[in-house]
Amino acid sequence: MSSPVRRDTRRYRRRILAICAAIATIGFVVTAPIYLDRVESDLETRVPDELAEAGYPNLTASFSGQDGTIFCEAPLNDPEAARQAAYDIWGVRAIELDRTCRVNTSPLVDDGADGTADTTADATEAADATDPTPPTTTTPTSTTSPSEPAFATVADAVAGSPQLSLLAVLLQEADLIAEFGDPGADPVTLFAATDDAFEALPADVLAEIREDTELLRSLVFHHTADGALSSDDFETGPIDMADGTTLDLDAEVPSIDGVTISVLDIETGNGVVHMIDEVIFPDDFGVGAAAMAEAGAAFDGTTVGLTGTVATEAVRATLLGAAADGVEVVDELGVDPDTGVDAEVGARMAALISSSTSQLVEASIAFDGEALAVTGVAPSEAARDVVAEVAAEADAAAEITVEAAPEPEPEPEPDPAADVETLLNAYVAANPILFQPSSALITDDSAPALDRIAEIIGGADGVLVTVEGHTDSDGDADENLTLSRLRALSVERALIERGIADAVIEFEGFGSEQPILVDGVEDKAASRRVEFRVVTVSP
Repeated sequence: MSSPVRRDTRRYRRRILAICAAIATIGFVVTAPIYLDRVESDLETRVPDELAEAGYPNLTASFSGQDGTIFCEAPLNDPEAARQAAYDIWGVRAIELDRTCRVNTSPLVDDGADGTADTTADATEAADATDPTPPTTTTPTSTTSPSEPAFATVADAVAGSPQLSLLAVLLQEADLIAEFGDPGADPVTLFAATDDAFEALPADVLAEIREDTELLRSLVFHHTADGALSSDDFETGPIDMADGTTLDLDAEVPSIDGVTISVLDIETGNGVVHMIDEVIFPDDFGVGAAAMAEAGAAFDGTTVGLTGTVATEAVRATLLGAAADGVEVVDELGVDPDTGVDAEVGARMAALISSSTSQLVEASIAFDGEALAVTGVAPSEAARDVVAEVAAEADAAAEITVEAAPEPEPEPEPDPAADVETLLNAYVAANPILFQPSSALITDDSAPALDRIAEIIGGADGVLVTVEGHTDSDGDADENLTLSRLRALSVERALIERGIADAVIEFEGFGSEQPILVDGVEDKAASRRVEFRVVTVSP
């Protein structure tokens, strides 16, 4: 059983702990609002100051904790850049831009009296009418047109619509404000891509477009048609755009080039603005989310080289593994998740690589960013048909030719010179011409051999015979060369004496330059010889 003293001690400790907890809670409740007020006050002072130093003056900020909103005296040229700069300030957790930073809240309206523009409350209300909440259905929103246009110009309509704040900046960067903001200019229809449409593009694509003024202008003109075309005037069919291209307009949806028109009929003094939720790129623009990179494969019969850009390492592996067995693969593929060839196109290419490397003599498979094609040479019609069938399944254009059968090699014309040379050398090998030792004098025993040689040469037409003299390697090389030439000369003279014309025969000596070797050892008797070289001469 506990003693009364211990029980009193425990009760005392519990009272002390309870009193401390109460004091801490009261302190937190009292000091937390003070702390938050200080944080908010600090941010509301610091954020405008630091943004002013970054090139965005005359801004104010309101914070709830670390989440704030920025207010502007006039629309910013680049609202998103200012918003990003605010995020870089220490202590900011979330930041939003008020509408005052993005749009002109008071569009200019012609007062109808002296042609000057005036700012009115009615104009502000008309501007709000062009700022509908994005529809939750596919039915496009149409603005209510007052008796006078809510905006003096197309440029004013873009600047006065919060969904088009980025397009307003792009018009400035493309030097198009004056063109679209001229009340006296010929009317145009602008199919304006919304902020969401531009923000859906990869950051590097949007940056590339903004860096090139001419590229940016051409993109804007690709969304612009001559004349004020309201939804009541829509007719299904092609419509000419200011960049010289045509887009398909569907009056039923309504849509342009397959992109739904989400907001219709923002009328202005010099045209009409319709909003679309995707950026439409020209076919040859070469930039944009729809511009997939090129890729290809070149097959020379033994090696296939892969070039271009794929989206993932998995697509690369698919292409590398597609070649037929025994075919060497040269990999020069790059990887880019934004623009590289995707898995669907990669699978189609792989099927063509597989069939081409197994069936064709040579082939080229190419993807130009939109379409796939294969060209090549097949050894037979059956092989061509196999590749053509694969190409059809892969939705690829195919141009396969069948290799022509080789022309049979013509029978070689008989070469009388070769026959004569063979006959002479075979005869002289069996019946060598003999000389006196270390002399160029022919022995009498060789007379019958010379008679037969003269007979063979005399029976051949259109040939030139060269008598070649050779010695063994004994003795001085220069002396051997001289001796070989003298012996060849002696044979030539003996044959001329036997009726061979001077123009048909000549001589040459080689000394010991061409010995006869047997198992790497010179056969000196065989090296001491006379041979004949015979060529055909033109008549």
